[in-house]
Amino acid sequence: MTQGYSTDNYTKWAEEYLRGGHGKDESKPFYLWLCYGAVHGPFTPAKRHFGRYPNSKIEIPEDIYPPREGKPKYSREKEQWIPGPDGLPVLKSGQFAGRTVSGKAIHGNDIHALTRQYHQGVLAIDEGVGKLIRALKETGQYDNTLIVFGADQGIAWGQQGFQMKLAPYDGTIRGPLIVSMPKRFPQGKVCHKPVGGADLVPTFFKTARLELPWKMHGRDLTPLLESPKGKDWKSPLLLAHTGMSYGEDCDTVIDMKDDPIYQKQEVPWWVSLRTDRYKYIRNLIPGETEELYDMKKDPDELTNLAFEGKHSALLRKLRKKTISELERTDCAFAKKMPAVRKP
Repeated sequence: MTQGYSTDNYTKWAEEYLRGGHGKDESKPFYLWLCYGAVHGPFTPAKRHFGRYPNSKIEIPEDIYPPREGKPKYSREKEQWIPGPDGLPVLKSGQFAGRTVSGKAIHGNDIHALTRQYHQGVLAIDEGVGKLIRALKETGQYDNTLIVFGADQGIAWGQQGFQMKLAPYDGTIRGPLIVSMPKRFPQGKVCHKPVGGADLVPTFFKTARLELPWKMHGRDLTPLLESPKGKDWKSPLLLAHTGMSYGEDCDTVIDMKDDPIYQKQEVPWWVSLRTDRYKYIRNLIPGETEELYDMKKDPDELTNLAFEGKHSALLRKLRKKTISELERTDCAFAKKMPAVRKP
């Protein structure tokens, strides 16, 4: 076992590489993929940060407890949080319990203590990124290096009752995306267009002036990096969750009783389409409800508009667009999805 705090170790090795170590060839471009684990469960901070944020509080999500009307069954009944002795939400299980790790809370099991622990874990990442930026600047590589700060999907802290990933709501899937290349792209700008992880690889190839080696489903983001307002960008964001299945195993939608993720976490397969304003979700269980949210008026996704008659035309439009995007990305089950529940 390698001794030390993993986030600090990754920073140390990455900085050594940027400064010429670990076989780095100074005559060639480089690609460094650095995956920190600080805020992956069980969210263990560095010991030097255990005392930080002593009075931290978060806004408790409105829908942390069931029932949640208008949602599909798994979301309507999700109950990972229950009221604790002092009225604060606490984890029903008593501790975080992911598929691969488990761990007891450091400061307590209520929502404020747990999110405090989580954000303490971010501090080592902040420090590490700072060291790497400094190394790039001191070695003259900063201006010509494309830096992408991102993450895998988010993890909910009470939104829709979750304390996990997997579901199609922003609380469980949304993550940070910060891009920097001062020599090429404008700085200090915010782009509000929805994009996804599949878009990053084509962007890397385009920025490096390389041709794609094979067909990729993601879209090159350099037009948005060059013009963050994205007036000409009309592409929606397609996302899908297919449990532990991928490739040919996804040619047809399986019975959820055969999916280990569903059996453990009770989140079915789903596909979603996000436009600038709306999010459409199709849950791939026969007879289950669709979901439609106005992300401008309802960013917390509290009110499912799918059953409101005045939105029926929009619902049909997004349902059709989702199928066309699935077909564009070679999804074999695009036109073989289970029927949805009718209003």
